[in-house]
Order: sequence, then structure tokens, then C-alpha cells
Amino acid sequence: MIEEHNKIKLTENNLRGNKKNITVHDMNLSECGKYQELNGSWVIWMLISGIILCFKNLYSGIALIIISAIIFFLYKRSSQNISATYFNIALDYINKDEMEKAKDALFESVKVNSENKIAYVLLSSIYYKEGNYKDTIDNILKSNVLKSENSKYNYLVGTCYFNINEYENCIKYLNSVKYEDNNGMKYVRDVLLAKAYLLNKEYKQALNVFNRVVNVSDEFKGNILEFNYFLGLTYLKLGENDKANKEFKKVYKEDSNYLDIENLINGVN
Repeated sequence: MIEEHNKIKLTENNLRGNKKNITVHDMNLSECGKYQELNGSWVIWMLISGIILCFKNLYSGIALIIISAIIFFLYKRSSQNISATYFNIALDYINKDEMEKAKDALFESVKVNSENKIAYVLLSSIYYKEGNYKDTIDNILKSNVLKSENSKYNYLVGTCYFNINEYENCIKYLNSVKYEDNNGMKYVRDVLLAKAYLLNKEYKQALNVFNRVVNVSDEFKGNILEFNYFLGLTYLKLGENDKANKEFKKVYKEDSNYLDIENLINGVN
């Protein structure tokens, strides 16, 4: 009984000590890297038409030019265009690796137009890269992109909650996004979800999700040693020592110094 208690305590300490080393796959946010078009670009053609018209009818051409200039001025001052301009400036700063200036430009973009969802998402992606997960979540929530049915951004929010050890919220958001069967992100999500269930001490749920991905290609499992390690811990928590030992030995075979793998094997045997 004492030996079993020590084994469980060893595992608990191991989980607490290595949360920050867990692999979390980044989400593809490539759509944020596209420059936003300004409304009213068609006015340029109207202006050109006015210039051409001047050669045939001077007064009509001048009138068309004046109207074009007024419309252009109105579009230029619209909140959507000002916001898009700041967004595009932010992209320029990002390309120069000037992230603080990029964030300032994005602050202005959403300040002028709170409906610019992609600006919020781009800002959140910068925070995510900086490891500022709370501000990442905050900006994703402000963007309202999660209101779309089955929004893929639920995965991003879930990973942020995972990284700040809020596993219940992580599980909630990861379960809110569904993927097609041929989408590899389905398996990537499930691997993280299984780890979240384990760390939230929902061991049966963790095993159910691990079983969904145990036979998929290793490329979707991230760090394979980590995958086998966490699967082994799940079996250990459920009292399935033989299966736990099998997973631990897979890890030990590849890296005998991996975390506390030797102690875990000795604790199971």
C-alpha cells in the first residue's frame, strides 16, 4: 500500500514539474498575413474617366473629377479604411520584425474599427508568439470569431488555456471545434485534449481520447516520446501497470534519460 502511494505521488510530482515542457502545436494563421483592401478603389477609375472626359467636354470632365475627389475623401476618412490602413502598416512592421510597432498599429486598427476581426486575430497571434496567453485569449474573444459555428479559433484558445494550466477551459474549447475526418488537425487536437484530460485528473476520458489517436501517423502525435510517456502515465493512473510499463519502456529504449522515466519504470515493477 505504501509502495503504491509513493508511485502515485511520484507521478503527480512528475506531472507538476514538467507541464511547461509539453508540446503544443501552433495553429495556421496565414490568412492574417494578407493585406486588407481599401474600400472605394473604384473611385480611381472614376477619376481617370473624368480626366479623359475633359478632352471631349471640359466642364463635364471637371465635374466628374470633383465628384471623384469628394467620394475619395469620404472613403479615405471611413473607419473601415483607416482601420485597414493601420492593419497594413502593422504587416509592414511585422515583416521588419518590429513587433512593438506592429502591436501599436493594430491597437489603432481595432480602436478605429472594432469590427476588424482579423486585426484582433493578428494581434492575438503576436501575443501567442510572445507567450502572453492571457492577452491572446482576450483579443480572440474581442474579435467575436468564436461566434461562428465550429470556429477553428477554439483550438487556439484551448492551447492558451493549456499553457496557463487551466485545463477545464482548455477541454471546453478543444471540444468546441470539430474537424473533417481527413483533416490532420483533428488528431493534433485530440493529442492535446488527451493530455489536458490527464492533467485535469480525468483519467478515463484521457484514455478514451488517447485510444482515438494511438494508431494514427506519428507526425500528428508531436513528440512521440512525450506521447508514449503521457499514455503510460494515463495507464498508471488507471492501475493498468502492465500497459503503463510497456509505454514507459518504449520511451526508455529511445532515451533512458528522458525526464524521470527510469524511476517510473522502477515504480511500476
